[in-house]
Amino acid sequence: MPVDDPVAHAHARVLDVLAVAPRPLVLEAGCGTRSHLTYPPAARVVGVDLLSGQLRRNHDTRLRAQGDVAALPVASASADVVVCWDVLEHLPEPARAIGEIARVLQPRGLAVLALPHVLSLKGLVTRLTPWPVHVWVYRHLLGDATAGTDASHQFPTTLRLALRPAGLRRLACAHGLRVESLALYEGPVSRHLRRRHHLADVLLGAAGLASRVLSAGRYDTTLSDMIAVLVRDGDRS
Repeated sequence: MPVDDPVAHAHARVLDVLAVAPRPLVLEAGCGTRSHLTYPPAARVVGVDLLSGQLRRNHDTRLRAQGDVAALPVASASADVVVCWDVLEHLPEPARAIGEIARVLQPRGLAVLALPHVLSLKGLVTRLTPWPVHVWVYRHLLGDATAGTDASHQFPTTLRLALRPAGLRRLACAHGLRVESLALYEGPVSRHLRRRHHLADVLLGAAGLASRVLSAGRYDTTLSDMIAVLVRDGDRS
């Protein structure tokens, strides 16, 4: 079933799960400096990040722990919801992180994975260009003066081809996670670039139109981001 607003859909599903959990626990895996979703006051939200500087600047999560997303410092089957937002694209082995997310989820727990779409125009350019080019784009085209500094939200990417939609579905299934929904959409970076630069808006619009026409509507290169909602089915032995 198509999802009109993938982020709103994911948020609604998170709230559904937390509403019926006795003592709801949310784990933000690779939390960075902020939360991308909001949670009810009763929810215990734990942020885990590898970098202490990111944790210090995070004022959205009261409980924070330094740790690797590929080796989460959390007990198995303990989280009702895991949110992993703009993290998997930075990891050399994203399959390990997905395995950890599956491990810490309770039965019928929910995971939300948000990441760039590797086969979009943005994803392909990001994957094929070196990190200094990314820093230049963020600084000079997107107006982010922190790019390339310790205060930045941006980091080098690996963006493995295993994270394309079909690959992500396979990784999820291999770790006992059912894909409830997976949707592509135009992410905030692309939208911000369009607003700042008219030429970019024209070029991206033309690229999107051409890709839709040439693929008979099956592919749109401007759908730069992806969000998946996964469910941990069954009982744990």
